[in-house]
Amino acid sequence: MLVAVVALVPAASAAPRGDGSRHVVVKYGLSFLNLGVGTADLTADLTPERYAIGLTGRLTGLAGWFFQGDGTARSSGRLSPAGAVPSTFRIDSRYGTAPVRVLVTFDAGTVRKAEVEPEPQPKPDRVPVTAADTTNVTDPIGMLAVQVGPGPLVPAMCDRRIPVFDGAARADIALSRGTVVQVAAGPYRGAALECRIRWIPVAGHRAKGSSVRRMSENDDMRVRLAPITEAGLLLPLSIAVGTGWGTARIETTSWNAAPAKPAHADP
Repeated sequence: MLVAVVALVPAASAAPRGDGSRHVVVKYGLSFLNLGVGTADLTADLTPERYAIGLTGRLTGLAGWFFQGDGTARSSGRLSPAGAVPSTFRIDSRYGTAPVRVLVTFDAGTVRKAEVEPEPQPKPDRVPVTAADTTNVTDPIGMLAVQVGPGPLVPAMCDRRIPVFDGAARADIALSRGTVVQVAAGPYRGAALECRIRWIPVAGHRAKGSSVRRMSENDDMRVRLAPITEAGLLLPLSIAVGTGWGTARIETTSWNAAPAKPAHADP
């Protein structure tokens, strides 16, 4: 991004352990039309070379009444200057009363095995996933960890395109139009990086699907990223997605670090 920004208070400092690893805990609230609809907890166990990130979410309030759902997603692998290089990605969730399970294994950024239950239904307009679509990719959880150096935040850090494979579909997440902002209220206060998001479908999606068209044409999506001190990472502070009915938001309710169980990262 552009210039050094002096933080109002220190950024979240990942709690150190005796072996030099760090443990980070971030809690989020989900809202739509300013009504609370869910919560999510992110935990990250980090070493200089490895990561294990877990995200647990649940619908609550009115949304939980009409659309019952909860789940956990986990990603583990190694960290590189280009970003997270996953070794495993897993989802265990429930949509209504139906379980949804995903397990993807990677080798140096290439998908080796992908299992999805239930499998996507065959459709004439579904774009086939090729071997090229599953090479040099990360997963939907690993993409949340954006590595940064020791310098200040600058807008150019937003200029990146992240290839993501979720077990059934490949898409690119394009970040752009970065700005550095000062956050003066909430659990985190200090410099943060705000980026525009574009979702670009590549394969596995339905080419004629109305939701695919709406998402790919949506230019009203933003993410705000904040630094984790000493971990060399940016993690999401908030996400806003504009829709035809209003704005869906994911906002931090707790931004801290605390000792916890050992990381589940692969050896």
